[in-house]
Amino acid sequence: MEEHHILIENIKRSGLLSDGEAQEICKHFRKEDIRKNQFFLEEGKRCSKIGFLEFGILCTFVYSWAGEEVVKYFVENRQFFTDMESYENATPASLNIMAVVNSRVWSITKSQNEQLQSEIPNWQHALNFFAAEALNRMIQNQHFLKLGEAADQYKHFLKNHPNLARQVPLKYIASYLGITQSSLSRLRREV
Repeated sequence: MEEHHILIENIKRSGLLSDGEAQEICKHFRKEDIRKNQFFLEEGKRCSKIGFLEFGILCTFVYSWAGEEVVKYFVENRQFFTDMESYENATPASLNIMAVVNSRVWSITKSQNEQLQSEIPNWQHALNFFAAEALNRMIQNQHFLKLGEAADQYKHFLKNHPNLARQVPLKYIASYLGITQSSLSRLRREV
């Protein structure tokens, strides 16, 4: 269980599960080392698992009508993630989830997750806690994108996501901010 210690700590953070329950839950998660530019999930495929990012950075994006990647959000260390619509409804995913840097993900399949929920009822409540936390984080992150000029948005990004600013390629940051890569390069020189 030593290998799962970060996952156990995060599961217990919900305050809804005992040490024993958290350890039992972790037994059902499988480690996936995902290399840079490798997909955790590709658009059009069914998402049948929930992931927890131990370390690394994942980028979620869709393709525009012109075939360009449009970044929706980033998954950072110690966050749970999935394509909720695809996972819940067993439909093709609308999102792509890709590693921006070499990353480690712990994942649990839908069938294993459902089994755990029947055995440990508070696990569903803990998952709801993490889903609400992820939704709140996405709303807060999207809120700043609607305020101010591009320079203000970039400064906010630098202040609140320094790890992303250092490690994520400029093309993904520019897409996330909704500006061109050349505009972002100019902003970086000015800031």
